[in-house]
Amino acid sequence: MDNALIADMHTHSEYSHDSVCTIEDMCLSQIEKGTKIFAVTDHCDVFYSNDFDIYTPIKNAYDNVKALNKKYGDKCIILSGVEISEGFWYPKACEKIHGLLPYDVIIGSVHCVKCKGLEDPYAKLDFSKVSKERLHEFLDCYFNDMITMLEYMNFDILAHLTCPLRYIIGKYGLNIDISIFKDRILNILKLIIEKNIALEVNTSYIVLNDFIPNKEILKKYYKMGGRLITLGSDAHIAQNASANFEAAIKVLKEIGFKDICYFKNRKLNKISI
Repeated sequence: MDNALIADMHTHSEYSHDSVCTIEDMCLSQIEKGTKIFAVTDHCDVFYSNDFDIYTPIKNAYDNVKALNKKYGDKCIILSGVEISEGFWYPKACEKIHGLLPYDVIIGSVHCVKCKGLEDPYAKLDFSKVSKERLHEFLDCYFNDMITMLEYMNFDILAHLTCPLRYIIGKYGLNIDISIFKDRILNILKLIIEKNIALEVNTSYIVLNDFIPNKEILKKYYKMGGRLITLGSDAHIAQNASANFEAAIKVLKEIGFKDICYFKNRKLNKISI
C-alpha cells in the first residue's frame, strides 16, 4: 500500500476533552508514516453545550491547523474538521457550530443515547452490570439516534457505526447479537447512500479481529451500491495515526471497493486504492 495516497479523516488533539496530543505531534507522526493528508476532527459534544464552552476549542484547533499548514504543508496537508455528537438534541447549538468556521469536513457521530439509566457517554458505562434486555434497549436507542441524526443533521462522514460494540464486546466481553437490528442498520446504510454521506471505516480498536463497522456491514453497504468510504484512525495519541490502515485497505479491496474518499472545503475527493 502506498500511504502517500491515503487520507486519515478522523483524528483528535489536545482540543478534545479526551486527548492531550498536540496537532503538531499528530502531524509529525503522519509524516513519519508517509500519510500525506489527515483531518483534525476534535470533539464537539453538543450535549455539553449548556455546561461548557464547546466552541473555543474548535476555533483554536482551526487556527492551529492553519499555522501548521504553513510549516508542514509541503509534507502533509492538514484538514480542518469537527466531530459533532448529538447535534440533533440541540439544533441551535449545532447551527452555531456549523457557522463557526469554514471546515474541510464535518463528522457526525453518536456517543451517548437517551436510554433511561444509561444516558452517560457509552465509553464511560460499565456494561458488565447491564442485563441483556437492557443492552438491547440501549442499542435500540443507539440505532434510532443514528437514524435521527441522518434525517436532521448536515455532515459529510458517518463515524464508527456500531461503536458501542467496542465496549460491550471489546472491553467487557459480552455476547450480543446485533443481527436483530439488521433492519435499522440497513436503513442507516440506505440513508447515507441517498444523502451522499461517506461511511467511515474506523480502525482505532479492532473488535473480534474486525473493524467498526465490521466486514459484513461493509459488504452490505457495497451490495446496496454504497461506494463512499473514508478511513479514520480516530487517533487520540500521535503513535496511533493511520493505525491498521493496511489491513483495512485489504478488506476493502476484497469486498470490491476501488477507492477511498477525503473531504476538502467539504467537497468530496477520491483516492484509488
